[in-house]
Amino acid sequence: MGSGKTSVGRALAKKLNFKFVDSDELVEKTVKLSVREIFAQMGEVEFRRLESVALAEACKLTQPTVLAVAGGAILRQENRTLLKDNAECVVWLDAPTSTLVGRTGRAKHRPLLDADPIGQLNQMRVDRESLYQQIATYKIATAPFNVSQVVDQVIETCELTAAQVVVN
Repeated sequence: MGSGKTSVGRALAKKLNFKFVDSDELVEKTVKLSVREIFAQMGEVEFRRLESVALAEACKLTQPTVLAVAGGAILRQENRTLLKDNAECVVWLDAPTSTLVGRTGRAKHRPLLDADPIGQLNQMRVDRESLYQQIATYKIATAPFNVSQVVDQVIETCELTAAQVVVN
């Protein structure tokens, strides 16, 4: 959360003339509710199920695609397998917690950060870091760079001969 997945993903797709897909946006379009509303009305378990369905649909796309995958999607083994099996290049965008807090603040669309953003982001890092390591083809630190610089790093690092790039 706050690593730059959506911003970098959109800019990358635009630069390469690829389709851009954001897993959270797919879920929101399917249910016609915001992520916050889904969490409030249906709970995190149902959100994660919907997220898996959306991710499976996104991985069926045949055109060159940049897929911004919500950070919690990797909590499910089925999603990690789906990404490993379908993406040519999985990029883990990483930033220190202090940077993530600065980027996310108390954003209304981030229900998992409501109570304690620093504590929650630190706990997410502990819970998810090894999972990101399992599926990431490359890890790119985003903190010292702007979106355009990160896009250039992704292009260079992945050599973008792939039909599909996933940005975690």
